[in-house]
Amino acid sequence: MTDTLRRATRVHARGHWPAEREAGTVTLAFDDRHRRRMVMTDDAGADFLLDLPRAVALDHGDGLELGDGAYLRVVAADEELMEVRCGGGTEGFARIAWHLGNRHLPVQIVGETIRLRRDHVIEDMLKGLGASVAAIHAPFAPEGGAYSGQGHGHSHGHGHGHDHDHDHSHSHSHSHSHSHGHYHSHGHSHD
Repeated sequence: MTDTLRRATRVHARGHWPAEREAGTVTLAFDDRHRRRMVMTDDAGADFLLDLPRAVALDHGDGLELGDGAYLRVVAADEELMEVRCGGGTEGFARIAWHLGNRHLPVQIVGETIRLRRDHVIEDMLKGLGASVAAIHAPFAPEGGAYSGQGHGHSHGHGHGHDHDHDHSHSHSHSHSHSHGHYHSHGHSHD
């Protein structure tokens, strides 16, 4: 079946592909914007095969090059997020950021706010630390993290095979019941 589908085999960064050759859009949530090979459906309802040499973090506005030379523009979908405002100036912001980072939660810094996925346990923790939390619907584009490479997410040639020494068995307690998704970009194939 995948032999008859249109194939997207290359990704071009926003502003670095010919917009006049746009053949449509594909709206994707954050989790679906980091894939290597997957059948997807564009916004017009037509299926295509994302078939990249390695997993790439797609950003809003990137172009997926199709076999016929046309492009699909990537649109970041609105998601259910929390927008966190921290009291206490820089020190308060750093304290909240530390607590979120200590839990390996993907976060997006927007001005003087931190955005992350909705989670009532984390929301309660943040409020307990003095932050205000608002529910919003917006695209989610979290920070890439220490292992994501420099700049735009399309140059994943750093090639470490996850053989560096870090232990994910934390000595602190997690008494809440949500999943801890690790969104480190190590060049894994997220098929």
